[in-house]
Amino acid sequence: MSKVKTKAHAWLLFFALFVCVLWPFYQVEAQESEETHEVKQRLEKIEELEEDEKDELDITPAFLRPFVDRATLHGFVELNFDYIDPSDIEDEDSESTSELYVNSVELALRVFFNEWVKTKIVVNAEDLGKGDETEEIKLDEAIVTLESPWIPMYFIGGKTVLPFGVFEDRMISGTITEDLYEIDDWGVILVFATDFCGLDISISVYEGQNIIENLEDFGAHEFSPDRKKEDGVDSFIANVTLEPMAELLNLAAFYENEPGDGNRNQSLGGALTFNVWKFILDAEFITALEREKGANGEENKENAWFVALAFQPFEKLELATRYEDFDDDVSGDQDEILDYRYSAGLNYSFSDFNIFSFEYRHSKFEKEKGSHAADDQDEFFFQLALGF
Repeated sequence: MSKVKTKAHAWLLFFALFVCVLWPFYQVEAQESEETHEVKQRLEKIEELEEDEKDELDITPAFLRPFVDRATLHGFVELNFDYIDPSDIEDEDSESTSELYVNSVELALRVFFNEWVKTKIVVNAEDLGKGDETEEIKLDEAIVTLESPWIPMYFIGGKTVLPFGVFEDRMISGTITEDLYEIDDWGVILVFATDFCGLDISISVYEGQNIIENLEDFGAHEFSPDRKKEDGVDSFIANVTLEPMAELLNLAAFYENEPGDGNRNQSLGGALTFNVWKFILDAEFITALEREKGANGEENKENAWFVALAFQPFEKLELATRYEDFDDDVSGDQDEILDYRYSAGLNYSFSDFNIFSFEYRHSKFEKEKGSHAADDQDEFFFQLALGF
């Protein structure tokens, strides 16, 4: 009996010790558990409020949010001031002129549907407030790009500048090669891209006779009175680019073939960019291989080239100069035909998307004997480009 009492007393003592020792810890843990629960509730409430505020700030309809997440929108505005002397190269006695206008307003939308498909649409308006220029908004670019992450090839279709010429431009005005040989049209481009020295090979097919029309607009070619224009998608470009020294040397070669009146119009060109230390050297040469006959009954095989040098003393400032030359392959001199021109200027980036640029350009023109046309022209260009 005494053993039973002793065991009972022992269990009572153990229980008392358990209660005295562990109960405070249980209370503390229970209190912490309750506090933790309250904290979680408060955090959940804060997250709900943040989501509500986000929903209030995000006015994008729910069905458009997947699209917005895959799209980017960029744009810029270029404000220009030009001073030209003489104002009219047809008259050497014409006075100087100056203009303040909006050179370009552009919006570019890019949509990345997935890793295979993306698209780009660009609309712009140019020369707003400049002379008698018609102010209109136009579609500048609209392309779809299809590519596979496993195949070194991609496809581009739509309206864009097709890959004939490089036209590396570090000044306000474009290069002579761009003026004469840019092909901006609807077409398709198939590009084979490799990892070997940045080698890219492309074939482009399009409809049009762009280059001979550029030459006619520039005054370097005059269509024959009975010229016939062919229709059909039978113009093509072959282009090869190579980067034998990464970030140091880029090379390009390109060939184009377009229908003409009688002969097809064919051109060949090459370009290079050499980047060393703070200097960048750009050069490009394009020549006619074959041309349709003009109003003079001759097949004039013109050529144009430029060489340019840029120096970047520090990150925000770039100084540049350029020399350009044109040969129309016509015997004798003709009024208003460019012979050569040289330029010098600078670009200063005062933020990521805002650039101030200045350029001086001197142009020398051919002049017929006894003509009253000007044989040279001085131009000063100022530009403020604002982007987002």
